[in-house]
Amino acid sequence: MAPFKSILILLTMSCLLIVSYGQVSQGGSHIDQGKPHVSQGGSHEDQGRVRRQAIQDPTKQKLNEDAINPKNWTTCDFGVTPTISCYNCNTRLICKPIGGLLKACNDPMRPFCNSGICSSTPTANCF
Repeated sequence: MAPFKSILILLTMSCLLIVSYGQVSQGGSHIDQGKPHVSQGGSHEDQGRVRRQAIQDPTKQKLNEDAINPKNWTTCDFGVTPTISCYNCNTRLICKPIGGLLKACNDPMRPFCNSGICSSTPTANCF
């Protein structure tokens, strides 16, 4: 039984070594085929560009800038003030435990704050 167990362990270790060697060798040196690289098309072609566009989306960058900018923060009582409300006619107030985040209603189609949401309809106080 002991020789069988040693052979089995040796075989398993050999398999692991072969698999790991195969993984390492795939990233080996490049052999020039003598021809220039030609794009072969397919769905994989522009995956990097799409990912970069998602990361560099200007609206998402604007949201991050709003949260980082200290001028966009104010005080609010998280327990008393509703989570989403209006700070003034064109600015929403999002009350969080760490303070209130001011978000301007910059959309030309929805320039007014109405019940904490940017809206095309102004409230009675904003005429």
